Amino acid sequence: MTSKHLNSTPDRGSSITASRSSEKHERRNCITGIDRRSFLQAAGGLAATGLLAGCTDNGSGENPDQNGGDDENSQQSVEEWLSGTNNFNGITDKTGDSTVTVEVGPDSDEMVFEPAAIRIRPGTTVNWEWIGSGSHNVVAKGGLFNSGDPEEQASFEYTFDAAGTTLYYCDPHRAAGMKGAVIVEESGNSESTTSNWSE
Repeated sequence: MTSKHLNSTPDRGSSITASRSSEKHERRNCITGIDRRSFLQAAGGLAATGLLAGCTDNGSGENPDQNGGDDENSQQSVEEWLSGTNNFNGITDKTGDSTVTVEVGPDSDEMVFEPAAIRIRPGTTVNWEWIGSGSHNVVAKGGLFNSGDPEEQASFEYTFDAAGTTLYYCDPHRAAGMKGAVIVEESGNSESTTSNWSE
């Protein structure tokens, strides 16, 4: 019968395995630390570059409007903004109306504003009316207006006093393409002159 001693030292193979395992673990932590550090340095550099890029001008010597395009490109900016919507077929002319209604989540499609883009005159009030059963809100990009928390069966209105382009969205459904635009033009002006939002 063989007896084992509790205080015996492990055999040489066990101590080598334990030692190698410990070295491997330390090496892995060291490599991970370097990778993590390098990653954080690179991410910080990219973030700084992005911030600086936003501070530069467009190089044309002209002042771009606040939506990032020249005054001439406001139409194009609206088209780019609304390119992911389900119902944008152009800008609806409402320049003859003092009050304009935009349906929010109509029964035909819960994830749209109808019409998606409108052209109005300064002093026009836009009334957004929730038509469908979904929970929505209306938020201007840049903070010009905000109807508040998403809700059902509501309405919100805003009077546009100055010429410009305002892009807006439904906060919970922005990624789904629920966006709209209001282009406010002076009488006889076919181009938007300023923007009512910034990033």
